[in-house]
Order: sequence, then structure tokens, then C-alpha cells
Amino acid sequence: MAGIRQEVFSVRSSFVNAYIVRGERAIIIDTGFPGFGEKILARMEEHGVKPGDVSLILITHGHHDHYGSAAFLKEKTGAPVAIHKEDAGALRTGVNPPLYPVGLMGRVMVVVSGMIKTPKVKGMEPDILIEEEMDLAKFGIDGRVIPTPGHTAGCVTVLLAGGCALQGDMIFGGLLRKHSPRFPYFCRDKEQLLKSIQIVLDKNPKIIYAGHGGPFTAGQVWRKFFSDI
Repeated sequence: MAGIRQEVFSVRSSFVNAYIVRGERAIIIDTGFPGFGEKILARMEEHGVKPGDVSLILITHGHHDHYGSAAFLKEKTGAPVAIHKEDAGALRTGVNPPLYPVGLMGRVMVVVSGMIKTPKVKGMEPDILIEEEMDLAKFGIDGRVIPTPGHTAGCVTVLLAGGCALQGDMIFGGLLRKHSPRFPYFCRDKEQLLKSIQIVLDKNPKIIYAGHGGPFTAGQVWRKFFSDI
């Protein structure tokens, strides 16, 4: 696959990001809330990516704003849906795992999320369960998926040849300062989250994409989380 140019296209709406990666074929990373799938298809069309070019729909973790349009996009593209086995229950049931707030903003967001009526997500059976590192070569992409738990038990990150890392909510961008990395509002295990961030930094990424805000440089992330250690 050497010599194949790989491109990353972001799909943004308010504070949610999904991504299309095109190499020999294309993969979709995260799908947004229900209804977001149409934006992804429109973005694909802008760049000449046809539904049949999509070889994989990868969900970085089991939260509504990341898997909400997975069933729709599977129907439109015919591509299998992959998620880590630890978060597969959320995809099957359409119910988020428990939220563990981080700091004051996290506690505020728990209250706000309880007041806002979010779209219901119909559960679906994943086609691929990720348990360990997964090579993306068979999907036409030069890269791999690695487990990066912490935000949820089943978070994963995509590492592309050339130095791009695409992660969901392991690292957030702020509401007002989208390119300033910070902790997510919710985190299952903060210590594990920091270990996962360090694992990604050890891969020397040139750019780190996020499900909310971003992107960031590795230097920005290191200074935020580890410069005082």
C-alpha cells in the first residue's frame, strides 16, 4: 500500500465531528447523532467518495453522538460496523454507558443532558468486535486501530501511516477554544485515560483529530496533560 496518498476529510456540525479517510478505499470514523449520516454522505460526494467505496464504519466508542447514524450509513454503504467489544452493548441497545463527570463542567453537563431530549437511537448488532490492535490494510487503509480506554472501557484510536491519529473523546477541544486540548467532560477511568493518551503520543503523531473540537498537535497535548509531571 506504500505510495497511496491518504486523505482525511472532517464532517462537522456544531460540536460534533466525524471523519472520512480515503486511501485505496474509504472508511468512516464515527457517525454523529441520528440524522448526521446525510451530512457524511454529502461530504463524501464533495470529494468523489461513493457509498460503495466505503469498506468500514468504525465507531470510536459507545456514545450516541458517535454511533447514532451507524445503522443508516451501513444501509447506504453496505459497509460493516466495527466497535470495541467493551462498548458493543451500547451499540446493541442504543443506550449509553454510565457517565462519570470530570470537574465542574462535567457535573453541569450531566444535569444538562438530563434536561435535553436527545434523539433515540435504535440498537444494532456490530459486524466486527475489536479486542486488540486491528490492521486496516484489508479495508484499503494504511493504518491500524488501537484500544485506548479511559473515557469509556471500549475507546479506540485510529493511527494512520504518515502521522495522523483520529480519536473520539479521549481528548476534547473546549467549547470556546476548540483547538485547546482538555479532558473530556466524562471519563470512566481518568488514570487509564492518561495512560492511553501517553500511548498515542508515543506513536509520534503529527496531528491528532478529535470528536469534539481540535485538531491538536502532539506538543499541545503533551503540554496540557504531562508538562507538570
